[in-house]
Amino acid sequence: MRRAAVPALLPPLLLLAGCATWGERPYAPIENVRYTAIGHDPFWLATIGDESIVLTLGDEGGRADGALETWAYPRVLPRTLDGVTRWESGDGAGVIAIEARPGPCAGSSGRRYEDHVRVTLSGRELAGCGGRMIDVDAG
Repeated sequence: MRRAAVPALLPPLLLLAGCATWGERPYAPIENVRYTAIGHDPFWLATIGDESIVLTLGDEGGRADGALETWAYPRVLPRTLDGVTRWESGDGAGVIAIEARPGPCAGSSGRRYEDHVRVTLSGRELAGCGGRMIDVDAG
């Protein structure tokens, strides 16, 4: 009776194993995320990792489910002055600056984050929230 149970389990396990793609990893523009910020009007998402800063930006007045463009910049070490953390990267017309100021920030979805964030992209300014989410029920 015990021997019949093992072969009965074998086909489902082999089927599941066949679904796995060994050695392939899903696309992720950033490994080891260090900081993330998000905003709206238009939708934007900035992610800072070990090696790069990635900005995903929607069309003017666009939403996250619309057309999106993504840019990557070399990661630079942040500078912190008077509690404000700033990352700057790029050169010429393709410059990005991300500034994170401490203080509770309410996002468009009602979620609260620990920082107010301003992204300057070649003279264009985007505002939003970043850092860790704040648990409003925690006190």
